[in-house]
Amino acid sequence: MVARVASRLSLGGFRQMHAQRHAPADHAQSLAAAVRRVTTRSLQKLASRTSGPEPAGGFPVLEGGLPVIGHLYEMYRSFPELCARGAAAHGPNFYIEAGPGVRQLMCTAPTALQVLKHSAASTSFYAEGFSALLEGTLFALDGDEHRGVRQAITPPFTPQRVRRSDVVSIVVDAHRRRIDSWLRRREFDVVTETREIALEIIFRILGVPPVHLPQWERQYNRYLVAGLPANVLKGPLYWYAIRARTWIDEHLGAMVDELRASGDGSTLAGAMANARGEDGRLLERDAAVRNLRVLVFAGHETTASAIAWSTLHLASSNELQQRAVAEVQGMDDLGAVATDGARFTFAEAMFREALRLYPPVHSVIRRARGPIDLDGATIPENTLVNIPIVHLLREPARFPNPGRFDADRWIERPRPGTVETAMFGGGPHFCLGYHIAITEGTLFNLLLARALHRNKLVLERVDDGPVPTPTYLPLTHPPRNTMMRFVPSSRNDFHSEGFEHARYADQ
Repeated sequence: MVARVASRLSLGGFRQMHAQRHAPADHAQSLAAAVRRVTTRSLQKLASRTSGPEPAGGFPVLEGGLPVIGHLYEMYRSFPELCARGAAAHGPNFYIEAGPGVRQLMCTAPTALQVLKHSAASTSFYAEGFSALLEGTLFALDGDEHRGVRQAITPPFTPQRVRRSDVVSIVVDAHRRRIDSWLRRREFDVVTETREIALEIIFRILGVPPVHLPQWERQYNRYLVAGLPANVLKGPLYWYAIRARTWIDEHLGAMVDELRASGDGSTLAGAMANARGEDGRLLERDAAVRNLRVLVFAGHETTASAIAWSTLHLASSNELQQRAVAEVQGMDDLGAVATDGARFTFAEAMFREALRLYPPVHSVIRRARGPIDLDGATIPENTLVNIPIVHLLREPARFPNPGRFDADRWIERPRPGTVETAMFGGGPHFCLGYHIAITEGTLFNLLLARALHRNKLVLERVDDGPVPTPTYLPLTHPPRNTMMRFVPSSRNDFHSEGFEHARYADQ
């Protein structure tokens, strides 16, 4: 492989040079051969440096990686297929090269979720590569330190507290305003719009006044540059991100001080600011600020992506729109419906199916601080373990015809801790915002269906093509510039009496 790449790089170039300069054929060929030998040796040395040490634990390395970048491109374009290819070739556990010098052990069986509960499974490595983004947050804490912070800030995220807080009213207002703005436009980019909605909701939950939202969004987008690994790049862009983080932390700190002075814990932000540990003391101010900041990072990507995918499938199916519209007829308080634990709506099933087929966080990664036993094998210490959630959520035995978008596979709301909720993680790091995310996605689908019904409209893709395929790095995303529009329902029979609800099939 390396020799072929070198040959194409060198021989082709020198043949062109030969033709241009009219050099003798034997001279051009000998020169090209010499360059090919040097290039081949250089690429081989570079590949050996970036492929890491020999695999530990007796697990095989998946074939097909490219020089230097390994399987990175395949991870970006077709990560589920990469997982399936490796499992078919080597069984559930195998190594991949996830970029220069980054070897990960893929654990593709459902039993791999047990690793997330193991005491030796660590997330602290996130603070090494992404220190500006995650250091000191729940993402990068382990053991007692993680347990203490999480116990303090968990109460406001329970279903009962979410219903009593300002979250539902903020979500309803933000979604309604945004959908109303779409109705006034000729067309809109669903990916950009859903991301902006999710950011607005998180900022408003934190207590940011609406007039200041553009400034917060601008600083947050600069802060996201900190997602570049610090051990690879720590140049001007890194410090650019650090300045934005400083701005965010200063303003969040002022909010925490104000909320603590008032003692108001009725809002989610107020409850987090006034969180107390087991000893009854307030959480350290810096810890409260850091975890409020990371709430934005964790709280908008999941919902934004899943709402976009749910909307894409809705626009691609007359039947799904019929069922969505039928469901909201006669509903009054959509917020109460979305947070009713005894009621499972088609809107929620749509959102959960989008999360299953396109989990925003396609993998959960841990570092083994010590040996971890899994299915009769031992994962060696210091191994990076990749649990591909997107693969587990496409297991045919659990999800028949797994590549198909089928909201009807969700007959009832799943219980946390199962494969069905694996897109929210597992173990002690299971997503705190699970109930908020489900509520937000369900409410969006209900409000969109109500807008279609009241305005006698249907939603369609501008290009009228198939549902686009995702990319998987850094997160699972639909392509940008995916344009949508509303059209009069007279083109369809959505609002006629007596239509039947058939099972949704592949589009």
